[in-house]
Amino acid sequence: MSAAAVLYSELKLYQSPGSIVIAGQGASHVVSINTDTLEVSATTLQPSGDGRSIAGIVGIINLPLSQYLIIMTEKSEVGQIDGKNTIWKMSKYELIPFREPRSPTEATRSLNEKYLALLHKALCGESFYFSYTYDITHTMQRLANVDESFKSLTFVERADERFVWNRYLMSQLEVCPELAGYTLPIVYGVLSITPCSLFGKSFDFILFSRRNQNRVGVRYFCRGVDEGGHVANNVETEQIVRFGDQIASHVNTRGSIPLYWSQRSNITYKPFVKLFNQETQKDAYVKHMQTQIALYGKNICVSLIDDKGKEKEICNSFTYIANQFPMPGVRYIHFDFHKQCSKMRWENLGILMGQIQEDLDKFGYFYQDGNGATVSLQSGVVRTNCIDCLDRTNVVQGLIAKYVLTRQLRQMGVMGESDEILPNSQFEFVFKNRWADNGDGIARQYTATPALKSDYTRTGVRTRAGLLHDGYKSMQRYVQNNFLDGARQDSYDLFVGNHRYSASEESPLAKPRHPVAFILPTAIAVFFALFVLKLIMPEESWTSQIAHLALYIGVIVALFKQCVVWGDYLVDQPVLYLTLAKAKSE
Repeated sequence: MSAAAVLYSELKLYQSPGSIVIAGQGASHVVSINTDTLEVSATTLQPSGDGRSIAGIVGIINLPLSQYLIIMTEKSEVGQIDGKNTIWKMSKYELIPFREPRSPTEATRSLNEKYLALLHKALCGESFYFSYTYDITHTMQRLANVDESFKSLTFVERADERFVWNRYLMSQLEVCPELAGYTLPIVYGVLSITPCSLFGKSFDFILFSRRNQNRVGVRYFCRGVDEGGHVANNVETEQIVRFGDQIASHVNTRGSIPLYWSQRSNITYKPFVKLFNQETQKDAYVKHMQTQIALYGKNICVSLIDDKGKEKEICNSFTYIANQFPMPGVRYIHFDFHKQCSKMRWENLGILMGQIQEDLDKFGYFYQDGNGATVSLQSGVVRTNCIDCLDRTNVVQGLIAKYVLTRQLRQMGVMGESDEILPNSQFEFVFKNRWADNGDGIARQYTATPALKSDYTRTGVRTRAGLLHDGYKSMQRYVQNNFLDGARQDSYDLFVGNHRYSASEESPLAKPRHPVAFILPTAIAVFFALFVLKLIMPEESWTSQIAHLALYIGVIVALFKQCVVWGDYLVDQPVLYLTLAKAKSE
């Protein structure tokens, strides 16, 4: 590995009046921050004294009171992805202000606290991964097909920008080539590395989902496609098996329906889907699929949405565009998951597998033998979506993964040609639970709740207890999506640089919410309290008691109806990056 491609794994932080210095062990240059001039530069002047150890630099961000240095103070080891290189997860972080004004106004201080709260919200998720020695932004197949010039690039230069979540935060370091060893790419996703055994042979089972930072967002505030062909909830999932010196991997993708559409929270349980920009829907679809083909080769585009109810219109539009404007290398399949699998008919998933099995065989998978020679490559992917690209998608991706994994284990010699992954075996338990954990992790990042239907992913059986648990999680999603997700959307947009604070412009966070957002909930709380009080302390006259209770119930019902009318103002709306948060036609 060239010197340009080295990341420093042992760093020391030194703070003194007017200065912050970070030095990597053995580095010829150190990061020097002048906190008076706010200048970030590289210097060969080595610091003296005792510094404190840190795990890495996340980046630098400008907020109302100061610029802040974001550092990793602790990390935890996940495991070795290829038997040589260790993958880490960020465990703890710290925000260090460059400097603060001596007497800031209360408004500025309050605004800064709002920004800090959003930044903490983005950083607190335990899903940031990195490696000092291995490029985790690329799949095994991509890394096996690079030349020496690629290997000589710095980690941030050669990284897949889709998955570098701190690219914006590192911008002040990137301008100094001498600081390349400090620019640590961080991936947001879900990763598990599990030692396993099957038929008496030990191997590592690895599942890595990388979340695309383009068109980033949360469930009801980020849907569909943008002008660049980027879709919401776009995740690349790579399943890797390492047996001795042999490595095999297979990639699936998921992403929101690649049309212009929205489904904004409005207090109702399931908001209506709204299609817009109809005249350019075809262009959006084509641009996205062209990107998919360039990245992965041929695509089977599997749509699992309903062909009735609130999903009917977008289902028909997606099917029409995919069929009327066929693209070379793209095959579209609509499989109404809820219709086919209703009343516990989960065996009908075999119908879908039968439709894609031949293509899966043709696409193959990446396989590198024990001598390091590439034997086969994956030439296409299954791109799966439901309306959220979560629960139904998790089930189908798990089935595809098991089918491909069986073929991989046979070729690697873990299993015989006629062997199967036995039901209820220890490895099947690990496989199903890792895929269920993967689905839960992706769902938490998009909805802040675990995935639905995870009982089927974990056990292969849909249970009534699982249905009840899904009902509970659905209510959690309702509360989260309507009353908490605006801030989560803003936290994502702040972290990846969709919104950048500028002192010369009024911050959207400084604007107060509409008064109805406080008036209606307060009124409901007051009349509900009166209703409860009347039940606890009844009147002597039953006629008067019933009249008062009826009055309170009537007022509460009327107030709830007003909540539906004023739903857009009651919902916790994002404000920082409106081109993502709102459809252009709204």
